[in-house]
Amino acid sequence: MPESATSHLGSLRRSRVAARVEQRTAGSRWLYLVDHYSSLPAVALAVAAVLVGALSAGIALGFPSGWVVAFESGTSAVTLAMVFVIQHTQSREQAATQRKLDELLRALPGAQSGLIMLEEASEEIMNEVEEEQRQLKQSQL
Repeated sequence: MPESATSHLGSLRRSRVAARVEQRTAGSRWLYLVDHYSSLPAVALAVAAVLVGALSAGIALGFPSGWVVAFESGTSAVTLAMVFVIQHTQSREQAATQRKLDELLRALPGAQSGLIMLEEASEEIMNEVEEEQRQLKQSQL
């Protein structure tokens, strides 16, 4: 592929990602971008290369105690941050999927509109709906 086509595809991808997140708050945009770019294969390879390099340097230098503490602290901080990033993006995606399913329920003539926003119902109501659907399914067999 010619270089101009490759750079054009790269700019299209960047603009598509930017367009998807520009409606969000600054914090949400930042978390989305961290999630998006941290899932790229090139980033995983770069992190692996840095870790191999640090391990090699540590072996050569006899693993100074400061390095061990810094590594443990850094690993804990990155893990905690990624938990929040992943939780945020999954929560947004789940909410968007739920809204889309609710819209489908509204649009289908024979659908039970009482199922819209079921995820907000109490556990008791969810169990009742599950039992009703189980009985309906058995009666159709």
